Amino acid sequence: MTEKEQLWYLIDGLLQNEYDIVTFCDEFTRIYDLELEYDVLNSKEKEELSDLCDMAARFSADIEDLKIPNVYFDEHAIREKVQYVKNNL
Repeated sequence: MTEKEQLWYLIDGLLQNEYDIVTFCDEFTRIYDLELEYDVLNSKEKEELSDLCDMAARFSADIEDLKIPNVYFDEHAIREKVQYVKNNL
């Protein structure tokens, strides 16, 4: 399975509740940031998947973290972005 396919596998898995949010964020960030050859993505995929990776890297379930504006993302925001990516790519 290619790295791009792995990212889509994670996206589908999260949408089907096969992964918890922490596992999704850790794996998505690892694959996107460290393993993916970006030239396999078109410009729209690069933009949206990069945004999702940034959000996943800044996930927090801590209420105190989430009070800091524009720093952390909660599970709901990440799930919304994942659904948007799935629907638009």
